[in-house]
Amino acid sequence: MSQRATADPTRFLSQIQVSRAPGVEDLFNDYYQPVDAQEQTVSALRRRRERVSNDVDTVMKTVSLVEENGTLYWRDGVPGRLTSSARRRRAAEPAADGSLVLTKTFPALAPNKVIQAIGALDARLNDTIDKSTVAARMRQLRAVPGRGFELSEPLGGAPFSGRTLLFVHGTFSNAQNMLREFTAPRRPGERFLGRAMAGAHKYDRVLFFDHATLSVSPVINALELGRALAGSSGQIDVIAHSRGGLVVRWWLEAFGSSLRLAPNARVRAVLAGSPLDGTSLAAPDKIQHAMSLVSNIGTFAEKTLSLAGGANPYLWIAGKLIEVVVSAAGALAKTPVLDGLTALVPGLCAQSRVSNNHEINRLRTGPSVVDAAYYAITSNFETEDPGWQFWKNFRKDRLLDRAADFVFPDNNDLVVDTDSMTDFGVPKLKLAGKSCTFAGADGVWHCNYFRQPRSIDYIADSFSLDLN
Repeated sequence: MSQRATADPTRFLSQIQVSRAPGVEDLFNDYYQPVDAQEQTVSALRRRRERVSNDVDTVMKTVSLVEENGTLYWRDGVPGRLTSSARRRRAAEPAADGSLVLTKTFPALAPNKVIQAIGALDARLNDTIDKSTVAARMRQLRAVPGRGFELSEPLGGAPFSGRTLLFVHGTFSNAQNMLREFTAPRRPGERFLGRAMAGAHKYDRVLFFDHATLSVSPVINALELGRALAGSSGQIDVIAHSRGGLVVRWWLEAFGSSLRLAPNARVRAVLAGSPLDGTSLAAPDKIQHAMSLVSNIGTFAEKTLSLAGGANPYLWIAGKLIEVVVSAAGALAKTPVLDGLTALVPGLCAQSRVSNNHEINRLRTGPSVVDAAYYAITSNFETEDPGWQFWKNFRKDRLLDRAADFVFPDNNDLVVDTDSMTDFGVPKLKLAGKSCTFAGADGVWHCNYFRQPRSIDYIADSFSLDLN
């Protein structure tokens, strides 16, 4: 159930609509704990709505998305919506300022259903992967006269030779979304694909790797990728976005022996906004604030990239992950349990920027099976646009009075720490060339790298592909 009480309801209308949409609101229906009749009464609902925070032992939970000075925050219970009697009882617990955008009331997930619920999120984000096993799929790009480009049905495993171009998407995304960033009319990526598919130096095939990003770690994705390309030879070029860069590194550096590369062949890979040393967005102690940031990104992406409704995962994914957090911890608050919550979501845990991330630490010890030529596209997002100042509230070096709410200690592209994008950790592993770097004034952030002409030119130069 959702309710709305904002000063500007249209600004966050999509947050409300998507949270109530079929396929999102009912996504976890098969995984909730059973609720008895007494818990479902109107009076029980009213009592829950009067609480400042959730009771750890109750099945029914309530969380709220509130707006404070133009920034969205997830809060436990319903801050600022207490009855007069409840206010007197909780005088020592002042209500938060701000406008209520929406309220979610839901049963906690059953103890043995959390992993299945995470798998359901992956299936909702990517309808190509296998629904029961969340197994990855390989798809081939083809040109359709008069209709541009489209992806094939999933391919069977087979070795490839000749020239291969491979795309690997990031978290909350899929192959179709990544393709859309390149194929929209008048975007620079459309010309790039045209040359890659039919130019004088065209590739023999262009492949997209569709994979789950939450219920399995990049290592599992890399293992699947290694199997899909086992025995392949020739020239392999890769474009990876976000966590896709970790998948590619694990594939080449740990499982690359499945390839049959010639002695003089070198895989080339452009990594755009990749969390090579993890991302603070997935740090366990930042999870509540990280989900708040994700919801703000949802509104930002809707208005600036024209991503609406279910096509914009940032509008709804935070609310569903909050349900997982509250189900495991009992409440949306800082408790010792929160430190281990990201482990419930392997795809996030593997990207957590903490010193004891054993998965990334193993990757950073080397050596590499395949000596790849890596290139990087990076950004530090900042804007003085008065309508989009939310970014300052999640960055420590920009905060004045909300230091406890920060996600990033320093520069970032709204999703990944900037310095992490080029930090391989392996002493002998460095970029093969200068990175393509965007500064705050460029307005480039995590989800619009491939809309930039400079990014496309950089990729083409890295792969020696003539766009003229």
